[in-house]
Amino acid sequence: MSWRGRPAECARAGVIVPLLLLAACGASEAPDRAGSEPAGAGATAASQTLERPNLVLIVADDLGFSDIGAFGGEIPTPNIDRLAADGMTLLEFYANMTCSPTRSMLMSGADSHVAGLGVMRRSSDPLLADAPGYEGVLNTRVASLANLLKDAGYRTYMTGKWHLGRDVETGPRARGFEESFISIDGAAHLGGLSWNGPGLAPYLDGEEFTTVGEDFYSTRVYTQRMIEYIDADRGDEQPFFAWLAYTAPHWPLQAPPESIERFAGWYDEGYEALYDARLARAQALGIVAQDFPGQPLVAEQPRWNELSAEDQRIEARKMEIYAAMVSDLDRYIGEFMDYLEGIGELDNTLIMFMSDNGPEAIRRDQFRGEPSNWVQECCDNSYDNLGAGDSYVAYGPNWARAGAVAFRRAKTTAFEGGIHVPAIAWYPDMIEAGTHSDAFATVMDVLPTFLELADTSHPGSEYRGRAVEPVQGRSLVALLSGGPAPDRDAEATAWELSGHRAVRRGDWKLVWDQAQRDQARWQLFNLAEDPGELVDLREAQPEQFQVMLAEWDRVSRNNGILVVR
Repeated sequence: MSWRGRPAECARAGVIVPLLLLAACGASEAPDRAGSEPAGAGATAASQTLERPNLVLIVADDLGFSDIGAFGGEIPTPNIDRLAADGMTLLEFYANMTCSPTRSMLMSGADSHVAGLGVMRRSSDPLLADAPGYEGVLNTRVASLANLLKDAGYRTYMTGKWHLGRDVETGPRARGFEESFISIDGAAHLGGLSWNGPGLAPYLDGEEFTTVGEDFYSTRVYTQRMIEYIDADRGDEQPFFAWLAYTAPHWPLQAPPESIERFAGWYDEGYEALYDARLARAQALGIVAQDFPGQPLVAEQPRWNELSAEDQRIEARKMEIYAAMVSDLDRYIGEFMDYLEGIGELDNTLIMFMSDNGPEAIRRDQFRGEPSNWVQECCDNSYDNLGAGDSYVAYGPNWARAGAVAFRRAKTTAFEGGIHVPAIAWYPDMIEAGTHSDAFATVMDVLPTFLELADTSHPGSEYRGRAVEPVQGRSLVALLSGGPAPDRDAEATAWELSGHRAVRRGDWKLVWDQAQRDQARWQLFNLAEDPGELVDLREAQPEQFQVMLAEWDRVSRNNGILVVR
């Protein structure tokens, strides 16, 4: 399977209706959302005789569900779209509410409260400070995916956003990655401006702390470093595990001027028009039901026509920068794929692509206080400088609404917009092109999936002389090969972070919106009938509400979740 051998339409950048683009690239027609399309018998047979594949995990940061073409976006993403056209789109794939909890689940196959990221960073609350699972780093109660694959004979490499520890002892080298280059801040793109205070952002290069100069673009450097790592070990006949943990398109919105200028004028009609256009494309693709009415406008936010001409100009520019970051992300993924093809490794490589959470909805004025009270002094956020390395802006909740499309709310919440993310699996020798799955899956499934493909297994209750927790995820190898999805009828999955929480079993989901503070209460949704979480069924379905409340109590107790209001 040649990466360059797809139809020319697949590689062209431009505003192409994704349904037409997917058809040109050989994907199936719009999915019917009824369930997983089975792969052909040939794909299943091939998967039974394959040698151990290279394993590539590509994680975007704060990417919205509809930001890529294959999911209804207008931003040119031909390389990611090609992964979808030649692979399987996972339409019911779930991460966590923010970056580090998701990463802990990826590396452990367990709930974030088990793996140490029940909080984003170690809490000063006396109830949480010494509680197991609230260490604020990937703890030693879990076995790391990188260690397990290294033990199985894989080379292990990582570049980008680790966010599971800030020192050498808790960094990627300590948890099984042979080579690594990571951002400690996890939020820098051009140059090295730190959001933790004046000065340059720290990076960890292997076991050496460093900073970067002005000629630095995170998406490019992370890709180049990964290629260097793989290239240095060519010829040793060992398969590799490569984790490309990009920071794009996380704030601050920064990209090279030439990248930004490609999108000049694209968003002049505003965020409401963008939402309508993306929703229409997602409906044309069959990703969103035709009768879905759309998410309500964001409360307490100005409508586009209420903004002054200058504010419209600034807001459109922010989205242009965001689109440039997504487009550049796709470009460098394409360069990485070209490299793998050039060294003859592409055909025996499985690639998982996903976002770490939903789109970021930080407010327009958020940077006046948190996360950094010095941004107003340090940075030049004038229109002409937006997107430069010394600017610091986010695109806000109105553009994030377009990023989430059918889903309610955004990052940091347990509503679908915060945790339901785009995901694609690509391995042409095993996965039939253009297939899709509506089976529920989570980031905890990545570890057992990769271990099965590597022909190894989790050690169970003990690893390297210490007790470890079991894997909670389920392998997706059978599903990807055209077989059945894991049977989860008797399982419930829960999420919690900073008081926001949810539990899902089957089509039913409970959500607690911590942002409502004293007015917060559990809300009940049937996602099969209401994927947008528009209708609270708590009063209409009291028995089901009690069933789900019991599920929350059971799963939260098993995972050691402590809720502090």
